[in-house]
Amino acid sequence: MLIGSIYGQSTLFVPRNYLKPYELGTRSWDGKPGPNYWQNRASYMIKASLEPKTRRLSGEETITYTNNSPDTLKTIRIKLQHDRYRKGAQRAFDVAPSDISDEGTRIEYISVNGAAIDTKSPSRSGTFMDISIKNSPLAPKSNATLNIKWSYTLPAAPGSARECTCDSTTFFVPYWYPQIAVYDDLNGWASFPYTGQQEFYHDFADYDVKITMPAGFQVWATGEWQNAKEILSPTYLSRWEKAQTAKDVISVFSETELKKGGIYQHNNAHTFHFKATDVPDFAFATSDHFNWDATSVVVDDQTGRRTFVSAAYNTASTDYPQVARIAADGIRLMSTWLPGYPFPYPSMTVFNGDDGMEYPMMCNDVSTAPRSPMGLTLHEISHTYFPFMMGINEQDHAWMDEGWAAFFDYLLSDSLSNHTEGGVRDYSSIAGTENDVPPMVKSRNLTAAYRNASYQRPSQAYFTLLDLLGYEKFHDCMTTYMNRWKGNNPAPFDFFQTWNDASGQNLDWLWKPWFFDWGYPDLGIEGVVRNDSRNNQTVLITRHGNIPVPLHVEVV
Repeated sequence: MLIGSIYGQSTLFVPRNYLKPYELGTRSWDGKPGPNYWQNRASYMIKASLEPKTRRLSGEETITYTNNSPDTLKTIRIKLQHDRYRKGAQRAFDVAPSDISDEGTRIEYISVNGAAIDTKSPSRSGTFMDISIKNSPLAPKSNATLNIKWSYTLPAAPGSARECTCDSTTFFVPYWYPQIAVYDDLNGWASFPYTGQQEFYHDFADYDVKITMPAGFQVWATGEWQNAKEILSPTYLSRWEKAQTAKDVISVFSETELKKGGIYQHNNAHTFHFKATDVPDFAFATSDHFNWDATSVVVDDQTGRRTFVSAAYNTASTDYPQVARIAADGIRLMSTWLPGYPFPYPSMTVFNGDDGMEYPMMCNDVSTAPRSPMGLTLHEISHTYFPFMMGINEQDHAWMDEGWAAFFDYLLSDSLSNHTEGGVRDYSSIAGTENDVPPMVKSRNLTAAYRNASYQRPSQAYFTLLDLLGYEKFHDCMTTYMNRWKGNNPAPFDFFQTWNDASGQNLDWLWKPWFFDWGYPDLGIEGVVRNDSRNNQTVLITRHGNIPVPLHVEVV
């Protein structure tokens, strides 16, 4: 009867494995988190250092892991995402042979609740390390404390997916620490390894991180910098503090000033301290010669809350002096127009790396000169909402965040540039071909079809949705969705049913062809019928494809 009632409220096909959360009350068929919804959490205290000459990163961490699930856990699964460079690892893209090692991440010490574990005893497969705790399992509503010491060598080859040894003294460092995998109400422990293509799925966590670098290096990172007063000399500390509330872009320091000296209080190694709360990941970047521009922007008019915005960049990147301004203006527009929800984080740094990749409060963005950096900057920053504020499982459903970022970057760029920037991703050339795979096919199962199913097709569906609902109703549905699932992990049917509920109409007729069905959108003019007696013409439109799109008529 329960299964029947669920199906009775939707005309969409619901995979059998998605029914379990509704049976257990962790999710509700109106799109809200269920009365029994839960998420596990962790807090990380990390101390790390990076030796630029050898690219060797070393760290030790204390993780406090809280089991909020109703299950007793006999295993704790750790993600070692650098093990993508381990010999024999599964990879979506080739990597340079020189970056592959036998060990990948070297685990030097592990303990659980104070009891040391032989570092060779945990099972390692793909980019996971499973620690058995069957002798002292983790009961519901209880905590476990893990201590891990590790090290690895950063990849040096150009084009390393999402991370950057940008030059001999400049690094963007993601996927760098042992991180507890997600255990959720849909699948239990996450099981798909990091291969270089599919991106995020992490628990929300708190971070207290200290990163030590040689003299002369600056560190930018997820979170808020805690000890600027201990490191910057008075002139540059004053600039940094002024930028926290500034409307204009301020140069915290330039490459020329770095070379001249006097930026830092002393010439010893520095330990940079950052804190972040309720974020799904932590990344950092460092350089001894990058320029640093900063400003701030009001993101919540009711409270006056501001976000501190930075751009860190190579002098050779001629587009980057625009980036801090673009980022601040974009964040303001995101907060007030699309998605029209106050930007959730206190800081954002766009770092001049070699990719186009987002992390909480950090972007690794290549220089786009001579083209404008606007589209890339806004795309990566807009990911703050999806998948970071909303904990999307990109490994399964990348369209739930990449499709939105592709939607936002066009409309935001178009608005900020007075219609001179921004572009819609090409869907026409692939629509209806064998590579036009319905987005509801899990992202982890896609290769050649991944980008279209994640970016092009869903962004077109969202444009159609905006056209159908109009801005006011669209915005109301968006904010309802965000309020329900902020800080949680929405799955596809939570999205579909929330928008049905908030719009006051059953949109399954739209969801099904755009997200579930093979097909394509195509309209044609069948003919024009002239009626002289009534002084009008009737234009007959045929829908050749099965995917619905709006019809616009311009009369001249």
